[in-house]
Amino acid sequence: MFFLNKSIILFVHLIDNINAMKNIFTLSLIFATIGSYSQTFVSTTPENKNVVLEEFTGISCTYCPDGHRIANDIYNNNPTDVVLINIHTGGYASPQGPGTDFNTMFGSAIAAQSNLSGYPAGTVNRRVFAGLGQNGGTAMSRGNWQSASSQILNEPSYVNVAAQANLDISTRQLSVTVEAYYTGSSPVNTNKLNVALMQNNVEGPQTGASYNPTAILPNGNYNHQHMLRHMLTGQWGVDITNTSNGSFFTDTYTYSIPNDLNGVAFDLFNLEVAVFLTENQQNVVTGNMASMNLIVPPGMNLVDLAASSNMSIPSTYCDNNLTPEITVANNTTVPVDTFAVSYTLNNNAPVTQNVYSSLQPGSTTTISFNSISVPVGTNNISYTVSTVANTSFIDNVPSNNVASSGSFNTLSPTAFATNHSEGFEGFALATPAPNNAILENPQDNWVGIIDDSYTQGLPVGGYGNSVNSYRFRLNSFSNGQSAKLIWEKLDFSDAGNYQIKYDLAHALKNSWDGDVIQILASTDCGVSWNTVSQMSGSSTATYGTVSSSGNFNPLTIGGTTNYYPSNNTSSLQHWRTDSVDLSAYNGNPDVMIAINVICGGGNNLYFDNIIIEAISSSTSNNIIKKSINLYPNPTNNFIIIEDFDNIKEYEIFDSMGKKVAIIESRKTDVTDFENGIYFIKLNGNPLKRFSVIK
Repeated sequence: MFFLNKSIILFVHLIDNINAMKNIFTLSLIFATIGSYSQTFVSTTPENKNVVLEEFTGISCTYCPDGHRIANDIYNNNPTDVVLINIHTGGYASPQGPGTDFNTMFGSAIAAQSNLSGYPAGTVNRRVFAGLGQNGGTAMSRGNWQSASSQILNEPSYVNVAAQANLDISTRQLSVTVEAYYTGSSPVNTNKLNVALMQNNVEGPQTGASYNPTAILPNGNYNHQHMLRHMLTGQWGVDITNTSNGSFFTDTYTYSIPNDLNGVAFDLFNLEVAVFLTENQQNVVTGNMASMNLIVPPGMNLVDLAASSNMSIPSTYCDNNLTPEITVANNTTVPVDTFAVSYTLNNNAPVTQNVYSSLQPGSTTTISFNSISVPVGTNNISYTVSTVANTSFIDNVPSNNVASSGSFNTLSPTAFATNHSEGFEGFALATPAPNNAILENPQDNWVGIIDDSYTQGLPVGGYGNSVNSYRFRLNSFSNGQSAKLIWEKLDFSDAGNYQIKYDLAHALKNSWDGDVIQILASTDCGVSWNTVSQMSGSSTATYGTVSSSGNFNPLTIGGTTNYYPSNNTSSLQHWRTDSVDLSAYNGNPDVMIAINVICGGGNNLYFDNIIIEAISSSTSNNIIKKSINLYPNPTNNFIIIEDFDNIKEYEIFDSMGKKVAIIESRKTDVTDFENGIYFIKLNGNPLKRFSVIK
């Protein structure tokens, strides 16, 4: 049973040299000792079961990153008792181009036996949990994984399993020795042993990455973890036939690791091995992670070089000059006298240079590159440190070799137009900003252009007349989080009276929600912003309330609590058209306009058909505008208009374009006005602006 051929030979020699009675006694003692202690690293003490969570996922699955986050939380709370295996399979795992095929030959069969009906799904020890499974199978939605895992962790196991892996990085040979010890008897005569090879830190695309923001890499790609790459024991494992109390099993499995699988490289320094036992193809008894030992060639040193950057980004949007800079740390106990550093601007070719000065253990050094000019738009500079070929150093911690400047925006120092309109048509789903605009989204919430591909072919543009609109998905924001859509400079130096006009659709969740919409303006390239208009709470809502108990009809895309404006022409009340006066900036050649949305607990918010333009260029109105004067400004009780006799009647509008009063005398009472900005107009044309502050 224990494959003790060499020991038996030794025992025969012993028998030849001692008397018969002693021979028998000694031989029995030796075999008893071997039967008790032949295992080398698996525990013989009864233990509870470990969790084996197999997550079915895919790069086109919006909510799969949320599943990754939930699974990671389960692991982090039980780091020695949980095995995570991410299996890319199904339609959501279809490749999006070269190097994005994360499927294996094993995944579809594992998924098929789970009865999964939606992604992300996962099995916990491939067990059916009453009331938790999809279609009564072993697959469960992500909200049930924690409950199922807690049940498993509290159950005793009749077998312990452990493994040790050795990986020769020069020959690419992986050897995994597995041991299993039965502290009780299995209810089945045969168990199945499975040995799974996974890979961490696999860079690739991922829809819905913002649901797991810690996995987003500096370049915007996603950092995939625990990705199934191979099953060393085949589809359903190998047999263990002695499953009674006190029995011991051991075997070694090898795998020659290829350079890649489906065009995705095997990274030898980011591999992990898991082992688990099943009673059949389904019920997993327990599992464990293997220890990993790397075997390096003689004369080579394993080192850990880490990259970071404190590069100074431009102080204004209109400053596009900077100096790339990387800081390298040596986290090992040996000095490194040769390494390479590089930076990559956006998707351009990397700029690389070798460093030939000694970096002592525990030390850091900062390397600056030549100054560069960055293009208009959203930019990112990623930095990399690496060892150099044909040296004695191998970096075995590649996960910290990359750093980033973080995203930053630059705009043209000159105005691109005198007016602008944007209907958001023709852009792909999730485009963060249209032409001549940038998005500031510090929490990386779902903000961007939405189209009919997301809403099952139904248009979501203003008044149902177009396919696209711009969405702030406030339903997934946290209170107080904001995002800002900023347009490049516009030239208001002509004689026109400027305004911004837009279509709006928005829902609250409760009557007390405090969502805020601000129209901002800047004349110093975004160094400072003036609030031209602000509305909050119920004034932002265009139709009803969307709570946890309901949704606007007819759309129910993405769950019953997300608001989507109706495309039905009989329900045009979902949308309204607002306008905000910008005449305070008439004559300024450098004006930036921004829409800033702050979440106060409400539901999704949509903009469409945004127009920034001059509504009049009347010379006579400009003369009147220059000739009149009003005071006090700001005020809290009244305003006085000088030269009133020239016109006899003016109108007062609030910042949302609503007429609130008609001025028919030199002195006008404004004590009933709310705090805010107001405009005096003649024939619809803004002449003067004043503020009411109480």
